[in-house]
Amino acid sequence: MNGKRDETRGELAREEPPEYSPDGVDLTLIRWMLSLTPQQRLQVLQDHVNAIEKSRPSRADPSRERWTSERS
Repeated sequence: MNGKRDETRGELAREEPPEYSPDGVDLTLIRWMLSLTPQQRLQVLQDHVNAIEKSRPSRADPSRERWTSERS
């Protein structure tokens, strides 16, 4: 069992899980994503994809093209 014994109450006190792994991974985001249903996870990811697509220049509108294939 994990946890330290709380001597005043005679029971095990639960330790808070770490927020980051030793290599710097944010474990709170992983726990949050795992708390969602598969459908909710897909919706979160789709929302991120939509935000990225919205921030990129349109491929259909050449006037909004940022990069050209011509080299200087």
